[in-house]
Amino acid sequence: MIKINCPTCKSVLEFTADASGTQRFCTQCGQSLQIPIIEHTEHESRPEENLFEKGTKQAQHIIRDLQEIPFKKEVLPFDADNIHILTKDFIFWSVTLLGIIPLLIVTIEKPSLQLTMFALFFAFFWGVIFKKFIIQDSGTQGLAIGAMFFTGIAGIWLLLHIYQYLPDFYIYSADSKNLFVSLLGYIFQVGICEELLKSIPVFIALKWFRKDLNSLSLITIGVFSGLGFAAFENLHYGDTAIGSAYQNTIDFGVSGLVSGVQNAMVLILLRSLSLVFCHAVFSGILAYFITIANHRNKQKVALIIVGLFTAAVLHGAYDWLAGLQPTLAAFLAGFSFILFYGYLMKLKVADKKEIQALSVTNDADSKE
Repeated sequence: MIKINCPTCKSVLEFTADASGTQRFCTQCGQSLQIPIIEHTEHESRPEENLFEKGTKQAQHIIRDLQEIPFKKEVLPFDADNIHILTKDFIFWSVTLLGIIPLLIVTIEKPSLQLTMFALFFAFFWGVIFKKFIIQDSGTQGLAIGAMFFTGIAGIWLLLHIYQYLPDFYIYSADSKNLFVSLLGYIFQVGICEELLKSIPVFIALKWFRKDLNSLSLITIGVFSGLGFAAFENLHYGDTAIGSAYQNTIDFGVSGLVSGVQNAMVLILLRSLSLVFCHAVFSGILAYFITIANHRNKQKVALIIVGLFTAAVLHGAYDWLAGLQPTLAAFLAGFSFILFYGYLMKLKVADKKEIQALSVTNDADSKE
C-alpha cells in the first residue's frame, strides 16, 4: 500500500501499489491528487516468485559452495609438518591418554582386572606430573617404572612377610585406644616400615645403576616407588570397602547398602587421587635425604636416619590425624608437599652451583 497525506485537507489516504505515478482524488475533500512514483525492488517487482523458488535457489547456492570447499584441507588440519610436531607434543599425548585410557580400561570384562588397571593408571598419572612438572627430571624412566612395580608387587609381599615375625604389641600399636600410643604406633610401625620398604629401589639404583643416574633421577625413583606402593595398597583397601558395604547391608538392609556403597566410592576416589600423591611425597622426601647423603663424604648414615624419621613422622601423623580430624590431615599433607618442594629447590640450586664450580675449574685448567 502507498500512504500519502492530502495537501488540502491533510487526511491520510491509502492506495494500492499499482496507483504509483497516477492521478487520484481525495476521498475526504474530493481534490485531485498526484500519487508519487514508488520504485520497486527486484523482490517487489516479481510477486510471482514464491517461497519455494527462493528456497530452491538458496539450496542450489549452498550445494555449489559445498562442491567448491576442499574438504580434505578444511576438515583434516594435518600435514607432514604439523604431524611431525604433533608426535612430539607432550601436552597433546598427555591429555589424549588421560581421556582415552579409562575408556579402554572399562572394555576389560573382569572387574578385578579393571580395578588393578585403574590403580596403575592413577599411579602413572601422578608419576607423569611429578617427573615432568615437579621434579623436572629428564633422566631415565625405565628405572622409575621398575621401582613402581617392584615396590607394588615384591615390596608389599616382603613387608607382609616381615610383619609375621614382629611382635603383636608392635604391629597393633597404631590401633591402641590411647591416642599417644596410637600416634607412636603410626609413626614407628606404619611410617618406619613402609618408608623403609619404599626406599629399597633407591638403594638398589645407587648400587647397580649409579652411572645412569643424577640427583633428580634418584628422587624420581623414590617417588615412583611410593606410587607403586599406594596403587597396589589401594586394591586391598578397595576389597575392604566392598566387604564393609556387604556387612552394612546385612546389618541395616537397604540403608546400610546405600551408605556402604557411598563410603566405598569416597574411599576409592580418595585413595586413587590424593593418597597416591601423599605416598609419593613421603617416599620422595626420604629419597632426597638418601641423594644428598650419597653426595657427601661424611654424615651419610645420619642424613639417611634424619630423612627416614622425617618421612615416617609425616606419614604416621597423617594416618593418625585422618582418623581423628581429616581437615588437619589435609593440611599436614599440604605441609609435607611444601617440604618436599623446598627440598627439590635446594637440591637444584646445589646442583647448579656444582656445575658452575666445575665449569670454572675446567676453564682454569684449560688456560694453564
